[in-house]
Amino acid sequence: MHILITGGTGLIGTALSEQLRRQGHDVTVWTRRTHEPSGGVVYVTALQDCAEPIDMVVNLAGANLAERRWSRSYKAEIRRSRIDLTAHLIAWMRSCSRPPRRLISASAIGYYGVSDDETFDETSAAGHGFAAELCRDWEQAARSVADHGVEVVTMRLGVVLAGQGSALQKMTQSFKFGIESWLGSGEQWLSWIHLLDAVHAIEFAMNAETPAAVYNAVAPEPVRHRDFARAVGKQSGALARLPVPDFLARAIAGEMAQELLLSGQRVLPLALQQEAFHFHYPNLEQALQSLRARGSN
Repeated sequence: MHILITGGTGLIGTALSEQLRRQGHDVTVWTRRTHEPSGGVVYVTALQDCAEPIDMVVNLAGANLAERRWSRSYKAEIRRSRIDLTAHLIAWMRSCSRPPRRLISASAIGYYGVSDDETFDETSAAGHGFAAELCRDWEQAARSVADHGVEVVTMRLGVVLAGQGSALQKMTQSFKFGIESWLGSGEQWLSWIHLLDAVHAIEFAMNAETPAAVYNAVAPEPVRHRDFARAVGKQSGALARLPVPDFLARAIAGEMAQELLLSGQRVLPLALQQEAFHFHYPNLEQALQSLRARGSN
């Protein structure tokens, strides 16, 4: 197939591009910056420069929600990078002489809002808060191309664990100094997925004959933050344990800390499990061991 990827220079997009090229697919990446072709991947800065036809689109673009404090201007940038970009992508897909067959569009488990008690799956309703409203509007923008004969699949991604440049690296900085730390009470849920399984889940949605409308791209065993810290500390040999108080996290990161760091949601991959998707790293210990082994190579 000829596959177009937005966000193809990011963590997931880079890994997905490499995987698709290994399988013999043609990959075009739509990006803001000019790149020379690399590893068989073609980069374009304008959609009209894509060589048609495009068989499938994977939409992963978007500014990092946890990059910095949510000021009014950064919130606007986050929305533009997802909703406005997706609307532009949809307009281009409608203009194609032969529209792509399927759109795999990223979202996030922030769609469900936050809860200490509830368990969410793909049938659960949207929650409340900035992240939930962002995901809801982002998904609606992507689904608007369905009336043009394009199948739309939504991938609600959890926290993706990988090596350099990933959330795991940011979450475990204190462990380098032998300190096992967590934010707030540590009782908030963390619904995560190994990078390899995230890539394979997207591939699964691309290749399914009749895909679900929504997939939760999370491992089947979410954990609480304190348990996550304990698992990392066990593998890294942390010598001390030190929680970061709620008030300090709020003082540093404001609303972003409250929604993304001090709160969480317990999300299950019901659709993937029902369709017999194989997780290479279904539990946290396996995932951390894999990443630790890769980091030491």
